[in-house]
Amino acid sequence: MQKIQRVSKGMAFALSLALLAFIVLVAALVIFPDLFIEDMARAYNLSPDLPPLSAWQYGALAGVTVLSALPTLYVLWKLRQMFQCFARGEVFSAPATRHLFGAAKGMVAWGIVSVFGITAAILILTANAPAGQHALVVNVSSANVSGIFAGVVLAVMGWVMQEAARLSEENAGFV
Repeated sequence: MQKIQRVSKGMAFALSLALLAFIVLVAALVIFPDLFIEDMARAYNLSPDLPPLSAWQYGALAGVTVLSALPTLYVLWKLRQMFQCFARGEVFSAPATRHLFGAAKGMVAWGIVSVFGITAAILILTANAPAGQHALVVNVSSANVSGIFAGVVLAVMGWVMQEAARLSEENAGFV
């Protein structure tokens, strides 16, 4: 149990750092969107002749960036809370299993949101482009599918752990 607690403390700390780093990255993408825009234009073969973006496009891209980041932030937060439970010795507790289940739901949400986030960003980037240069991109990658699949697997594991925690509490009441 001590090994689980020690590793879990390290994981909780690492996830805290990951949360901070991810927030800084998202803030950088919102504050300096041109770096992000150039990479997207190259990745999706958008015309280099796209007109400059208007204020509403920058605002909309910032919104899409933040909304697309929310599931990842949620997953990192829930995993951090779960490892904090483990660090306290609450391995099969109801809160730990709820945090695992929450992280699983967040992973499924990430897989779905990431597909639509790219689509929305490309639509925004090409919204004021001349006729024939508008683009509609739907990007479903193995990362999206893997994230959804892993989220479903973790959700089932969370359900199993929740049931085990419930049975453990029920059995403790009989003693």
